[in-house]
Amino acid sequence: MGKKKDEHHGGAWKVAYADFVTAMMALFIVLWIIAPEPNNNKIVYEDEIDTAPPQPPDAGAQGGDAKSPGEKNMDKEGEGSAKKKKKDLQFIADEIIKLLKIDETDPYRPADVKLVNKTIKVTLYDRNRKPFFKSNTADLTEWGDFVLKSIAMLTVKNDMRLLLDGHTAKIGRGAPMPQDYSPWELSADRASASRRRLLGLDVRQDQVVRITGYADTRPIEKIDPTFEHNQRLTIHMGIQ
Repeated sequence: MGKKKDEHHGGAWKVAYADFVTAMMALFIVLWIIAPEPNNNKIVYEDEIDTAPPQPPDAGAQGGDAKSPGEKNMDKEGEGSAKKKKKDLQFIADEIIKLLKIDETDPYRPADVKLVNKTIKVTLYDRNRKPFFKSNTADLTEWGDFVLKSIAMLTVKNDMRLLLDGHTAKIGRGAPMPQDYSPWELSADRASASRRRLLGLDVRQDQVVRITGYADTRPIEKIDPTFEHNQRLTIHMGIQ
């Protein structure tokens, strides 16, 4: 009897070990499934890290010229193309400012336009003074519709690519949110509604690269997260 009891007790650790291995395999599978996919979009944010490899030092400084005349010409052409693209973007940015009649000296201007990482970043504020959307909805105001018409015209004319991001302020100011409708739904719905309106204005589907709702997770720096300044739609406009 004593021998049988020892044999039964000696096999229990195998069962426990098998359960442990099974649990670990399940955990690894779950982590693999939820791991984020790499973002291969060419349009990037200003706070993303530039991962381009460092350029080698100029070979001429080492007493030799490692580049052929053809390679030098290609470098010059690349620099010329980059300068032209920046000039084109600046021209389009100036057009947006003119179309929207933005007074850049006004601290409560309804929009900001600036060049960021080879794109035009258009920040459209949803303030009480000049709302972009109707309160706590994804419905555009007359002003919001006019802005998207201007953006669509320039997008089609210059064959641009767009990223649309919806943002909200932290709950605490303005009209209260419905119980079953959080800032996540609101910010995503606003970005989606803006995309649909742009498509209705002859922007092609492939020109809208991505839409995202960030809720209140990306407040503007040095601004109280509950302030209405954080209620905004951001559009990044890039040239292929």
